[in-house]
Amino acid sequence: MASKQAFIPLIGRADAEGRLKEIYEQGAKSGASRPAVYGTPGGEVANIIRAHSLDPEGLRLAFSASGPIHWGPSARPWAEREMINTVTSRANNCFY
Repeated sequence: MASKQAFIPLIGRADAEGRLKEIYEQGAKSGASRPAVYGTPGGEVANIIRAHSLDPEGLRLAFSASGPIHWGPSARPWAEREMINTVTSRANNCFY
């Protein structure tokens, strides 16, 4: 039996309107100091962010809460966070 996978429409930068467009623009400004590895070819919004694009307010809340955790003064070093993410993803049988 073939496995089934959900499909979530993703709204990219070029198609964003209204509040979603504002959030994408704010994210681009605040992300300028992050490591280049977080960038995407052509400057498109990362898929993890676009996966939230159908609910702009949920997107804003989720990433405004995680920002200080990942980038605040008490954040773990980037390489350590990536290792934790990789191990967690593997334990959950999820490609990261």
